[in-house]
Amino acid sequence: MLFQINPSFTKKNQLKLNLSKNILDHNFKLCFSLVYSLKFIEGAEIIKQIGRYYELKVKSKIISITLQKTRLETYNMSCGPEGIFLINKKNKYIKPSVGKLKFEKIIKKKTYNYKLSNNFIPIIPQPYKYKFKNDFIKIQGKIFKIKKEDNFSFKNYKFIKNTGIKFLISKGHSLFFFKKNFLKDQYSIIISKNSVQIKYGDIGGKLYALMTLTQLIGVYKTKLPICEIEDKPKYLWRGMHLDCARQFYPIKELKRLFDYMAFFKLNKFHWHLTDNEAWRIEIKKYPQLTKIGSYRGYNSLIPPFYGSGYKKYGGFYSQKEIIELITYAKNLNIEIMPEIDIPSHSWTLLQIIPQLRKNISDNNIKDIGNYYNNTINPILSITKSFLINVFEEINKIFSFETIHIGMDETPKNVWDGSKKIKKFMIKNKIRSENELKIYLIKYIKNILDKKNKKIAAWNDFISEYDKKNKILSNLINDKKFLVFSWENTQVAKELINKGFETILCPGSKTYFDMAYNNSTKERGLNWANTIEVKQIFDWNPEHNIKNPKLIKGIQGQLWSETITNKKYFDVMINPRLATLSEIAWSPNKKRSWLDFRTSLIKITILLRKFGWKNHDF
Repeated sequence: MLFQINPSFTKKNQLKLNLSKNILDHNFKLCFSLVYSLKFIEGAEIIKQIGRYYELKVKSKIISITLQKTRLETYNMSCGPEGIFLINKKNKYIKPSVGKLKFEKIIKKKTYNYKLSNNFIPIIPQPYKYKFKNDFIKIQGKIFKIKKEDNFSFKNYKFIKNTGIKFLISKGHSLFFFKKNFLKDQYSIIISKNSVQIKYGDIGGKLYALMTLTQLIGVYKTKLPICEIEDKPKYLWRGMHLDCARQFYPIKELKRLFDYMAFFKLNKFHWHLTDNEAWRIEIKKYPQLTKIGSYRGYNSLIPPFYGSGYKKYGGFYSQKEIIELITYAKNLNIEIMPEIDIPSHSWTLLQIIPQLRKNISDNNIKDIGNYYNNTINPILSITKSFLINVFEEINKIFSFETIHIGMDETPKNVWDGSKKIKKFMIKNKIRSENELKIYLIKYIKNILDKKNKKIAAWNDFISEYDKKNKILSNLINDKKFLVFSWENTQVAKELINKGFETILCPGSKTYFDMAYNNSTKERGLNWANTIEVKQIFDWNPEHNIKNPKLIKGIQGQLWSETITNKKYFDVMINPRLATLSEIAWSPNKKRSWLDFRTSLIKITILLRKFGWKNHDF
């Protein structure tokens, strides 16, 4: 028997689910998830809600849903119900036929002007200095002759291999490597009729010189331009963040992302491993965190968030897998920073170890994602033991000097209802919940200090303070503290003015889960902005910043609520991340949109041959 569900948005932005009559007749339970919160519903009754996962008792053939307001004039393809399934009276799964999401008010897909520059250099990011002659040399068979001692793990670099470049000892165009006293990631290339000379100081410089060579060969195929290139990065932190809690990405896919990052000279991977929806990293002291907390489904402790549907979905990263991934990343000059998101964003953690929120009153405080009671109690001895054990294992796994601890979006008044917490705050002269977060940070900092690790966090806990709050002065000069400024450019400016070392990652410029534009055909959210490629290109991170030396770098983010299908991953990243690499590496005064866009067109054609889809730009 066919059970049909047709979702649509009305002209007034109301989500409607048109159900076939037999769904109503059989008294099925209707289950699905949304990326925007449900505010009102007609034609059904909510019988279960966790976050933005819903189970409904159907009362009418037409269900009308009012969602939280979008900042655009309409919703898009990410905003309908995802992972829809039915449950019958015997609690058995029924698969419905779900129609494509339709819109009564259609905003057409944006079109782009493909005017090309004749004065472009197909290298992204653009080099610091370069001299190009209007002359080329042929590279027969894309073969380079190298010295035996220079034959270092070229096979690890997928993009070099995919371009068809070969390195031989016996024949080819001569390629020489010279180690110099260069800055980190700095390199130079001299391409002449007789040889290619590469000068470098470290593995980063050597790799990036080869990536530049790969891009040139990829575009020009069997020839190379005669040129001189001197190159070094603007920022030492050129990062990409990936949310692996909302959706699980196997190790193979992470390696694929690392190849892309290295191709564009990005060197930091921010690995979001825990959140309300999952715990993805193996902690041997607490095996249930991954045994239960990394999988979800209808019959699981963790329900099917964000389109995962009825069946069991998920996975986790074993410590053995992580160590192997770290080695792979290191060969690409990428360092991995793990993130354990606390004290909030901990709903799954608290389903596994509920004792971590003991003595917090059940006052049903919800966070921005509609998760109730998702915050740990920072004063408990069990909490402190848990943190010691977790960070002990993480320290042993990750070689990188910095560990991120989240600290974002703690619900207001989440600890107010606890008499024991209030008593503790009075005893320790802690005046506010914000200061209690500082207490927690300091405790974790002491743990990490002993491991010679730096501590990083999102900006929330700092930016929430008023100007008179003197607790900030205790952290201003702490070189082991790194702030990731995501909320807006004004927050970043204030943080830097107060003396914080900052990674710039504003949602309006660097959140790649945002839609490209307001078309109903697009995917992605829009609460921060819509982000076209040119908006990223035009961004000057140092605008109105008095002390730009405190900007330690910039970073792109992909939060995964809307990545409900593998095919969406590529187009949300590519070519926005490639464009961000331009901002992270190249000086502002060197940039030309027309030249860059022409280079990007040529490079994305090459990337498609490597299997990377891209959004139009």
